[in-house]
Amino acid sequence: MKKLSLLFLVAALSISAFSAEKADAKAGASVTESKKVDMANIDAITSASIVPAAIVKEYIPKGFTDSKAKKALFVIGDPRHNSVTFDMAYTAMKFFEENGIEVTLRDLYAMKWNPVLSFDEFYYQKDGIGTPTQDVAEEQKLVTQADYIIFVYPNWHDSATSIVKGYQERVFAKEFAYTADNNGLRGLLKGKGLFTMMNCGFLGGGRGFIGNGVGISDEKWDSYMKAYKVFDDDLADWWGMDNYGRFMNDRYPKNLSENYPKEIEKLRNDLKASLQKTFIDKK
Repeated sequence: MKKLSLLFLVAALSISAFSAEKADAKAGASVTESKKVDMANIDAITSASIVPAAIVKEYIPKGFTDSKAKKALFVIGDPRHNSVTFDMAYTAMKFFEENGIEVTLRDLYAMKWNPVLSFDEFYYQKDGIGTPTQDVAEEQKLVTQADYIIFVYPNWHDSATSIVKGYQERVFAKEFAYTADNNGLRGLLKGKGLFTMMNCGFLGGGRGFIGNGVGISDEKWDSYMKAYKVFDDDLADWWGMDNYGRFMNDRYPKNLSENYPKEIEKLRNDLKASLQKTFIDKK
């Protein structure tokens, strides 16, 4: 029975990893190659847990309206809609809307967002000279409407994924997000909150933020979290925003875990509890 359940889970993972992502014509070859994979090493190969198709809880937010409700802009940089990173985003977006906060999703890979700051737009982004390109102007309008900017990405080399970093570099331009004069640097996005959600690994074990280690390597966990706080404080200050902190998950379910449904549900509940404390209780 145990072998059958593992086979079922592996089959679900295969479906989730390829068909759920609407893979291109190369998917057939990829599936064939995947049969050669040593299943004992699947977690290392995939970099992070992939949610089986049967328990993915996709959530598409309704978007901003002209109401006076608080608004959260989710900027997500992960190509895999069945990743734990995206599962966290689905959970958070649904939580916000259930609590009266409007949500707009910017799925950067689906949008085919160009993260490269070109020479033609360099002087606008860095010096505030000229006008933004159409794609940047559209994002700036959403940022202006939003009360909260939520960046969501997996931990690839300890920082924002390149597509998210490129979004920050192109959208948060001088004279839009900040300015500088004889009195120094001044952020222009006053009253907005910056928050980050990141699915990670090898950061010491933990779930949440500073002080939320789980007894694996708490000193290492806190050293990473404190470093991220320094970075976030500086970025928020640069733009004139308030740093609302992070939700970091270093305890994602293993792909072949027999308790996967319970483990992913625990993660979802932990995330909602963190969002409740950060965004709802402090109103």
